[in-house]
Amino acid sequence: MDATLDLASVRPQKTNGCNVTLPLLVILRVYLGVILFITNLGKLTRDNPFAEEMLRFLRGVVTRRASAPYLHFVQNVVIPHATLFSYLVMTGEAVAALSLLTGTMTRVGAAIAMFLFLNYMLAEGRMFWSPDSEDAAVFFIALVVFLGRAGRVWGIDRYLAKRWPNSPLW
Repeated sequence: MDATLDLASVRPQKTNGCNVTLPLLVILRVYLGVILFITNLGKLTRDNPFAEEMLRFLRGVVTRRASAPYLHFVQNVVIPHATLFSYLVMTGEAVAALSLLTGTMTRVGAAIAMFLFLNYMLAEGRMFWSPDSEDAAVFFIALVVFLGRAGRVWGIDRYLAKRWPNSPLW
């Protein structure tokens, strides 16, 4: 058994015009998928429906520093349809988690994750430059996964890209 390390697999490689260590993209992709999976699992296994907790949270948006357009959207669209939006949030988290964990249509999963984390950040009244915004940090992790096409490394997207090389989905 040969115990030597295959240095070609850990060297920075040329991808989309920038040098990236590809295994690091896998770590970010799986990390993001695990975060979304655990978050969604908590929503599915709780005693009270997620819609009730989401309503309590959203009613607090008024007391936070949320922007006026986002506040208007929450009050006039999301709160009246809280049950629908709670199912949309849980479905989005589940789809993004499965996509990122399996490396299937990773760019779609990362885009869904960016959309979710952007909304979480805005609902909390935070901006990208807020030093206490962990949602902004996770948003940028999703952006790196999206731009780096992380599913092409140890994911199903690698095989899909060989079959359909011009598709923007992977």
